[in-house]
Amino acid sequence: MNFKGAILFFSLLFGVIFSGLAADESTSHKANISIPDVALLALRTDKSSNEFGKAEVAGDRIDLASRQNSKVWLSYSSVRDGQQKRKITATVGGNVPKGIKVFVKAGECTGAGVGELGKSKGLIQLSESPSDIISGIGSCYTGNKGQDGHLLSYDLAMDENQFYQSQNNPEESILTIVYTLTDDN
Repeated sequence: MNFKGAILFFSLLFGVIFSGLAADESTSHKANISIPDVALLALRTDKSSNEFGKAEVAGDRIDLASRQNSKVWLSYSSVRDGQQKRKITATVGGNVPKGIKVFVKAGECTGAGVGELGKSKGLIQLSESPSDIISGIGSCYTGNKGQDGHLLSYDLAMDENQFYQSQNNPEESILTIVYTLTDDN
């Protein structure tokens, strides 16, 4: 083999080797990603008082007509699969005085929320049975700072005859309102 033939042979050999090393190669595999359902609910407050209509002068009636902005914010995080929605219900517990009706209103969601946020059901009368106050919650979060979420406000209504006739020994009534984030079936 002459010199030119040897150079040609080695050139072809290196060309075949380097072209084999430079060839693109790919492969693939399946990866399963599982995102769990999330259902988190929180109340944030500035710890303001929620007292209704004290009478300051003898002979004045107790005024329960004005809505009290509670400065309590309801916030939540929700991750759902498919089209299933969630809702928030509220119940009232404790000794509700006779002749008194308790109402709550969740304002529309404000702040940094993203996703399919729930819609307020408006002013709802509370009882010991769950009442829907927010519905249509999908995968979303409301945010949890400042004024993120739904501002809650409360109303009281009074049947004066029933209220005043039943108050033989008036005492302070402490009510507990329980909020629950649940599937909307």
